[in-house]
Amino acid sequence: MISRRLVIGMLGAGLAALALCAPVALALSPEARNAKLDETLKGLVEGRSTPGIAVLILQNGRPVYRSSVGVREAGGTAPIGENDMFRLASMTKAVTSVATMILVEQGKIGLDDPLSRFLPEFANLRVRDPDGTEGPASRSPTIRELLSHTAGLSYNFINNPRLVDAYRDARVTDGLDQPEVTMAEAMQRLASVPLGYQPGTRWEYSLATDVLGAVVEKATGGTLEAFVTERIAKPLRIESFVFNAPEATRSRFIQVTRPAEVTGALGTGYVPVTGAEAVPFPPTKGTARLDPNRAFSPTAYNSGGGGMSGTIGDYARFLQMLLNEGELDGARVLRAETVRQMTQNVTGTMPTLRGPGWGFTLGFGIVTDPAAAKTRLPAGSYGWGGIYGTQFWIDPTNRVVGLVMTQTAIIGSGPISTPIREAFYTAD
Repeated sequence: MISRRLVIGMLGAGLAALALCAPVALALSPEARNAKLDETLKGLVEGRSTPGIAVLILQNGRPVYRSSVGVREAGGTAPIGENDMFRLASMTKAVTSVATMILVEQGKIGLDDPLSRFLPEFANLRVRDPDGTEGPASRSPTIRELLSHTAGLSYNFINNPRLVDAYRDARVTDGLDQPEVTMAEAMQRLASVPLGYQPGTRWEYSLATDVLGAVVEKATGGTLEAFVTERIAKPLRIESFVFNAPEATRSRFIQVTRPAEVTGALGTGYVPVTGAEAVPFPPTKGTARLDPNRAFSPTAYNSGGGGMSGTIGDYARFLQMLLNEGELDGARVLRAETVRQMTQNVTGTMPTLRGPGWGFTLGFGIVTDPAAAKTRLPAGSYGWGGIYGTQFWIDPTNRVVGLVMTQTAIIGSGPISTPIREAFYTAD
């Protein structure tokens, strides 16, 4: 169940949105739709794909489906619930992207500014070609290219054959482990390895948003967490967003699990991830190094691409602000034109991680062709997920915000979350 505070908090925004834009009718009645969602959640938990799932879906700012099924930890009995904390992993990227655009609005960052203006260590980058030879980058990547993941960077778990050895040799962290690494150290390591392509010429999921977090810190003189708290969380009355969670809050966090057989398939069971562990990442045949305890490290740098934690209700408030084009309950975080700029496909037909029918904006994956994407989401819907088992979407056509939260790594953000998302739009 979702708290009365969240319901009341969303009501004002929902009435305003309703007056501005009547929703497009969905295929099923609310009762039939919710029954389908209940069945889907129950099947995933009882089928031993994950110990527990929390789901919150809003339409016109008001909850139309909310459910928590299962338990907080493997083998436990305590139910997963509304006040639990989730490691958001790459859902952090949306927040960091908004933080960046706030600074763009303030004139402290320009979308076409070279990265080297803020981080000089990225001034003399090299590019590794498919044959293994290296040459100088044509220029420094821009802030716009970092937002759209076209800067030339990668991740270890993406397993780019031209880059992965260099990333490992330089001990580049994906922002999910190595809690002792500072922001300065993380950026120095990343700047020391070659790019995988000339900036702006390809799309590759990457540490670009971690770099944006470093840019935010350089531009503001404080931490990313401090800026997010002051300019996003406080105006939206969000209390849970945190990058370095106090140890005293550990009991509020859902236990991280991974599939017992990490093949990408559902229903293999699950085992806890209690410390640093290298976990296979089947989509790329790579390896993700996870350390759930990083969330509590006071020294871990604020990973703009994957380091934030929060509750499902608080993240829903952040998403509702985006759906409302930058405003919620009288608090404006971004200008409407900025949100519109952020939510347009900027990658054309470049292949992206989600496959055909998806493009990428200045911070989000976006549906460009629902049929090719094999989704019932309307074109123009946007969102993303996180490797620890989270996913969100925003559907402007139907005025819908959706959130699925597990802490089952690798499969939680796709094989588990996507059927739940699609069940909301089911036509039969």
